[in-house]
Amino acid sequence: MELSQRLRVVGDFVTQKTVADIGTDHAYVPIYLHRKGEVEKVIACDINQKPLEKAQQNIKAYHAENIITTRLGNGLQPLQPNEVDTIIISGMGGMLIIELLEQSQKVINTTKELVLCPHLDVPAVRKYLHKIEYCIVEEKMISEEGIFYTILRAIKGKQKYNKEIEYLFGKILLDNKDTVLKQFVSSEKKRLQNIKKQLYDKKTEQSQKRLQEILQYQKLIEEAEKWLYCAKKL
Repeated sequence: MELSQRLRVVGDFVTQKTVADIGTDHAYVPIYLHRKGEVEKVIACDINQKPLEKAQQNIKAYHAENIITTRLGNGLQPLQPNEVDTIIISGMGGMLIIELLEQSQKVINTTKELVLCPHLDVPAVRKYLHKIEYCIVEEKMISEEGIFYTILRAIKGKQKYNKEIEYLFGKILLDNKDTVLKQFVSSEKKRLQNIKKQLYDKKTEQSQKRLQEILQYQKLIEEAEKWLYCAKKL
């Protein structure tokens, strides 16, 4: 089974023995966890029947039926409180991840660990984790086929960042002067330059408002660069 770098990191972030993989698709991550031999139970959940049928075939092919079970349902709704210690949600937008977590607070309250890989709105996910009293203890950013992904691991506990750029780019990544984050910041800087050129030529009220937003984001980019490239953090 060929696993993408993104899914491999997601699997490697899991530290608990009982796991639920939400939006499991073909159960690649549960099978990876089974093959590592570090889990006792994995519940593979998906909202669609066809992916689950393929997941069941894959589980059987890897003789993992004693460890991995499948459940049909939306988000965390197939789960009961105290069933698992780790919940994985990967391959969805950040706002959808927040919505799914919000809908299942009773399950989240009995979970020890969240492993999340939002494809969009990562800063909003960081803020939401702090809101529901989860600490972000591990982050990794990867670049795969030209797309940047951030994987987060959070455990129960109170935490709050002091600066907006810590939510925007990830305090752990900034403190570690992460190489891939440097690439992401550089690419964002170039992207903003191109947008600015287009907006400067337009005189509409909407374009000028958008320009101000871009200029504000550019300041945060510059602040992040100082953090990443200076000997001491700000």
